[in-house]
Amino acid sequence: MSAFLEVKNLSVAFPTEDGIVQAVDSLSFSVEKGKTLGIVGESGSGKSVTSLAILGLQKGSKAQVSGEIWVDGNEIIAASEAEVRKLRGKAMSMIFQDALAALHPYYTVGHQIAEAYLVHNDVSKKMAAARAVEMLDRVGIPEPHKRVNDYPHQFSGGMRQRAMIAMALSCNPSLLIADEPTTALDVTVQAQILELLRDLQKEFGTAIILITHDLGVVAETADDILLMYAGKQIEYGTVRDVLQVPQHPYAWGLLTSIPRLTGDPSLALTAIQGAPPSLISVPSGCAFHPRCTYVDNVGAACASIIPELIPVSEGKHHSVRCHMSAKVREDIFANQVKPQL
Repeated sequence: MSAFLEVKNLSVAFPTEDGIVQAVDSLSFSVEKGKTLGIVGESGSGKSVTSLAILGLQKGSKAQVSGEIWVDGNEIIAASEAEVRKLRGKAMSMIFQDALAALHPYYTVGHQIAEAYLVHNDVSKKMAAARAVEMLDRVGIPEPHKRVNDYPHQFSGGMRQRAMIAMALSCNPSLLIADEPTTALDVTVQAQILELLRDLQKEFGTAIILITHDLGVVAETADDILLMYAGKQIEYGTVRDVLQVPQHPYAWGLLTSIPRLTGDPSLALTAIQGAPPSLISVPSGCAFHPRCTYVDNVGAACASIIPELIPVSEGKHHSVRCHMSAKVREDIFANQVKPQL
């Protein structure tokens, strides 16, 4: 099956008074219809900038965007703003991180969903209003014929997120980007939102990009994982491969820092030392080397040479950006990392 979305060598930079911010650097991945890709990384790793580039929302800004983004056979970066606008909402849509900020406070929720539907469909306002009620009902909002006339501040956090999903799906897009869709929601509502996305994906066959820092959410919902650090992809593969046999020291650090129900409560969590780098002055060589506890296994190359993204093994959909040899990584994982998981 050919990919509905294919990103090739995507780079996004922002000129500032202090220098160039290299937010995304040579990113490549693909997503098929009916599949979910989880993009994981700390704040500032380039996750959200990637999603905005896919939607073409950086056109007309000072952002320097290069590479290729193919959505259903249409190349986004070289396309005009008008061409991308036709695709946005119809072929691809987005659930933004902060639903209260994304929804306009002066218009009812129903008006905003109907407006999104009217832009891409030749229908009457009455039909668009009926579509808004239908979508609110589909995402599980009770009494949708009444709530359609409410304003965003009259909805709870979980209900606003559902309303955002209703708006994003009103035109049946083939690609849905969900940027931290469960942030600031309690655990029960998080589970409901993720279950809703799974159900809607089954119904529409949507390709989903799930942007998050929560590996638990990715493990539960995604098919593939793209791990980002300082604007670069440092590990890419199936959920099973990346979570069960992770290859990058950053992935090891993330996994060993998660509290476990079956773990020893007297043991302290293993935190990743240091802090993410500034994207204006990314460390030379491997960007993770100042925080990596395994640099002694490689030597000077970590601080001077940017590692290539290479397959973990031949014929496998699993790649890593690390100077350590496969044998060294295998030994470290088996003897030092796995016992902590």
